[in-house]
Amino acid sequence: MSGLRKFLCFTLTLLALPLIAAEEAEKHDPLPQWSEEDAARVMRGECLISDALFRLQEEETEPPPPPDVLDLPELGPESLNVVPPTEILDEDLAKYFGQKPKSYLVDPQKLMSRQEFRDRLSFLKYHSSDSNVDFYVYVFDEQQIIPANIQVDSLFAQYFEGGRPAVIVFYYMGAPDRSELHLTPELMRSVGEGERMRALQSSINQAVVKSQAVDQLDGFCVQMSIRIYWMEKAFASGVIAPLIKPEKADINEHEQAARVAAATSWFKEWQLPIYLMLGVTIVGIITGSIRRARQKFYFTEYEIAPRMSGSHAAGVGAVISYASAKIPPTMQREQVPDYLRRM
Repeated sequence: MSGLRKFLCFTLTLLALPLIAAEEAEKHDPLPQWSEEDAARVMRGECLISDALFRLQEEETEPPPPPDVLDLPELGPESLNVVPPTEILDEDLAKYFGQKPKSYLVDPQKLMSRQEFRDRLSFLKYHSSDSNVDFYVYVFDEQQIIPANIQVDSLFAQYFEGGRPAVIVFYYMGAPDRSELHLTPELMRSVGEGERMRALQSSINQAVVKSQAVDQLDGFCVQMSIRIYWMEKAFASGVIAPLIKPEKADINEHEQAARVAAATSWFKEWQLPIYLMLGVTIVGIITGSIRRARQKFYFTEYEIAPRMSGSHAAGVGAVISYASAKIPPTMQREQVPDYLRRM
């Protein structure tokens, strides 16, 4: 029985071998096959067997599918717009001037970090709690310009009407010398223009000695808080500041810039004729001076009758010459050569 079992196991093993080989063949890629044309080329020595097989394998191999590409939207002209450093967005302008400020520190553009904002706001709150004059600071970027169509004084007069007097400062981060000072109408009556300019200049002087922009704002606010104390005393005492009448009408910056631009454009348009006229004038002056330097004058000779048996007319005369210029004329009455004169 044991021998029969061994025979049956051996037979089953032989029968299972083809099935196992077929399964293995299905798992692996089929072997490359080449055509009669490739065989003829190999026999003629035009190519190697390995080259033909690899070429067939490359042809039969399907290229990998293309990777998934993310379709990005095309950039339109509006996406290429870059805000100039001097421009303030309309939405930020609405937050600056659209209503009365709800905080003593106005920074809708978030030019300061949260901690820096809280520290400066706490100082302004402390000032207002200890003073009867509120202190507001509007923070702008270094090169930004407030549009000319915004009437700042009229807006503040409207927002702060009937409330406590206030001092409003437009502060430019990194450029304290561009700061602007505005007062409510009732406080402006007690604080003259000279005092306002001195307060602003002293605050700027305290700011410019610092190197960091945030430290400059600290120095500016501290000094302005001190100056507001004296403004408050003048306001409480009822002092009326004298009005200074300007001798000439003030020209704002925009009108002056427009005049400069108009003059520049006119000069660019007429600069060629102007240069030509200047050149012709200079050449004429030089030519006239040269001609006058080289000019000769001739006097007409009139024939006059002889007098005392001699000609007498213009151009007739005697010429006296001396042998030496070093000896006085009285010693040279006899004209003799130098080599005959005794030394």
